[in-house]
Amino acid sequence: MYSFSEIHKKIDFIEILTDRKISESSSHLDKINFINQGLNIINAERLRIELGWDIRAFSSAIKTSNSSYVRYKKELKSLNTTLSESIFEIAKVCSFCLDYFENTERFNTWLNTPSLSFDSKKPLTFIDTIAGRELIKNTVNSLKYGYNA
Repeated sequence: MYSFSEIHKKIDFIEILTDRKISESSSHLDKINFINQGLNIINAERLRIELGWDIRAFSSAIKTSNSSYVRYKKELKSLNTTLSESIFEIAKVCSFCLDYFENTERFNTWLNTPSLSFDSKKPLTFIDTIAGRELIKNTVNSLKYGYNA
């Protein structure tokens, strides 16, 4: 019989986002160079769809308006550095969390359920900041090692 870790292949959203050019194990300089080039909107859309988020939730998470995001999509423009970095960081935290939740449905259910760890708010409302993503990651890490969250 196989253990879960032998069967479960960790999803690396960074690889999805970068067409497998960058992974979680890539150097910091490679990641910085990729972000500075500007993320292709098609890859951002691929990540959004893979996460199962609607445009409203995704654009809110990266701190842009729905209309701006739709305009990037329509014009097939590369995203600016700030948006590229936000999406890259969201991909990192979502990869980490999915390792615990095992699938996007369970992860999204958790993200959209108010929690005491988040002052009785939904964790998703905190994903738009660096500190919020750290809080999400730390809370999931606590769940992973048996602490209540």
